[in-house]
Amino acid sequence: MIGKRLLAASFLSLGALAAASCSQRDPKADVTVEGSSLAMCNDARADTTFLANLRKSDESVRRALKNGTANAVAEANKALDAGDYRLAGATTATGISTEPYGVQCRVLGGLAPWTVRALAFVTDDAVAAGKAQPDDTVTGFGRRYNAAMLADPRYPYADVCRALDKAGPVPAAPDSQDAGIVQPYGFAELGTARMAHGLGAAARRGSVSDIGVLLGREKQDVNAPDMFGLTPLAWAVAYHRWPAAEALLRAKASPTGAVCQSTIDRESPLQVARIMRWYAMIRRMRPLVSEDEFAALRQKPRWDDASLSEFNHALTELKERYQRILRREDFARHDLLFQVDEQGNTTECRMEPASVSPGFDKELCGLAVEIVRWTPARDAFGTRVPESAKLLVGFGGGS
Repeated sequence: MIGKRLLAASFLSLGALAAASCSQRDPKADVTVEGSSLAMCNDARADTTFLANLRKSDESVRRALKNGTANAVAEANKALDAGDYRLAGATTATGISTEPYGVQCRVLGGLAPWTVRALAFVTDDAVAAGKAQPDDTVTGFGRRYNAAMLADPRYPYADVCRALDKAGPVPAAPDSQDAGIVQPYGFAELGTARMAHGLGAAARRGSVSDIGVLLGREKQDVNAPDMFGLTPLAWAVAYHRWPAAEALLRAKASPTGAVCQSTIDRESPLQVARIMRWYAMIRRMRPLVSEDEFAALRQKPRWDDASLSEFNHALTELKERYQRILRREDFARHDLLFQVDEQGNTTECRMEPASVSPGFDKELCGLAVEIVRWTPARDAFGTRVPESAKLLVGFGGGS
């Protein structure tokens, strides 16, 4: 996007801060589906034996599909017996989807690769149509497999993933950026759940009695993430279940989520409450985290990519006009410092350190104010606030 001669002309300071934050989140940094970094997270996805069995099962299904012997119902039963609740899904140009195989899953931000058994690549047009090729053997298998999974009482996520013909219209996004997402995960209409479905299912239904029974059993980790990366407390928050959330908090459930999560993770209970603008729940959990953890929820202003690209072009032209003057100084990095108001408008701009040309500095700031558009900053509660922002530019020495 930005020429090398401009030193990748612009970087928002938030990006550098985020990178630094990740490096300081040890052991929470670099969390992958498989790897030693998950070993201490009490995450089923870190169980190497379980993962090896999943790979072996997937390879078996691929071979059976290839030679025409795949039995969808039998494979679904084997998966459920093994505690593998992944549905058949497809990879697309824009992400992962179960809809080509007859199921809609409502998960904020979309499905992660490890939550499905990916069978094929499907075009986005096919996903929009809710189908792939009608005579496709893989598609037929995927639909029968998913139908068998959802129909089985052992499947614990029938309130998160549903058959397309029973899903109904997807809730519309709020008109206002300041409005919270009412139901960030799952469906509002819940079916029955069994005790075997665990704390997450009980939390989604607000069943304090079931939560009490489950917590009384041995080896119940209140902060264990499930297949979707959510802890029971995160599910209680997502479904606006105050009594269930209180019961889990009394049992030492963490507002930051699983051991290897932090407040900035989308699945953390605090972040879910913030996405919903559930201020009372945020205030309830705030004393249970450190000041630094709570402050990490704040968002700096974010530039608009298209406007930044336009600014880079304008900067190149400006540098060419001032090239003779700018060559007088060695190549150096300069910060463009902004003040951005609650609406995302730039109210102030200055460059540090200043260049050898006050005229260049003034024009550069003028271009930045005129062209670069910002998403407003938000505080830890998700409220828009004025905030500073920064772009990095480099020039001089014949650049």
